[in-house]
Amino acid sequence: MELKWLEDFISLSNSGNFRLSATQRFVSQPAFSRRIKSLENWVGAELIDRSCQPICLTEAGREFKPVALHIVRCAYQVRNGIRAKDSADQEKICFSTLSTLSHSFMPAWLKQLKPHSKLGSVSMRSDYMGIDAYLRALESGEVDYFINYEDSNSALKIDVDKFPSLRIGSERLVPVVSPDEQGKPTWWLPDRPQSPIPYLQTNTNKDRNYSLLYWSVNSLINKHYPDLTFVPVYEATITTSIRVMVLEGYGVAWLPLSIIANDLAQGTLVRAAMEEDDIEMDIKIFKYFDANEAKLTKFWQVIQKHGV
Repeated sequence: MELKWLEDFISLSNSGNFRLSATQRFVSQPAFSRRIKSLENWVGAELIDRSCQPICLTEAGREFKPVALHIVRCAYQVRNGIRAKDSADQEKICFSTLSTLSHSFMPAWLKQLKPHSKLGSVSMRSDYMGIDAYLRALESGEVDYFINYEDSNSALKIDVDKFPSLRIGSERLVPVVSPDEQGKPTWWLPDRPQSPIPYLQTNTNKDRNYSLLYWSVNSLINKHYPDLTFVPVYEATITTSIRVMVLEGYGVAWLPLSIIANDLAQGTLVRAAMEEDDIEMDIKIFKYFDANEAKLTKFWQVIQKHGV
């Protein structure tokens, strides 16, 4: 039995889809299916009910999942403990966060904490496919902290008992568009334009656990502009890519103020709606409730005192 089989099984049990989990695990779908079958052969029972879509766990699978989670977490905890002994004087912290936050928020925030924390080194992961994947990495001990947006009006919530959090900042998503020759917005949403509005959005996956930004923006559109027709013309996982497309005149997008403040000041981007259509987001840091290494406890205390 291999550890990666257990991680494959956990991914599949959460996604309910062989193709999606294979992508998240960076293997081909046939190879991923073979690894799931190898685990079932090792256990001696079918763990996956393949007759339904999305797939679900069999009774044996439901019984086995908490064991798999425990084994994976223990393995990473032991590994991390061994690594810590090899570099006892190095208080390395591993963060995971969205790519936008990794360059628009993290550098200044870490600089703010630097006088109060003895960070030997920092690593940053932004390559997980969706919120579930980030939380699994946090739960398994693969990363120490997860930093993410949180919208108080969104239906997407993270289990606060399992993943306690601290608010460490804020962000505002602003509806923007490129200006016309007179410097006015190409589309002004309060005027209720009748023609379809080209719309640029984050992510192509509509899974509720995949993109908080996607669901927050679309929730606002459905609430404030149910009579308008928004036609997606561009989708990307990285908001800086969307910014470039908006600058080129491709349509309307809600973008983080932190990455477009200069564009607004220079007039290369302009608002497409009033400030009431901005989306206020908290930036929060999450940890796993059972993570009690001394360095993590100490760093959490530093965040509580100096990290907001």
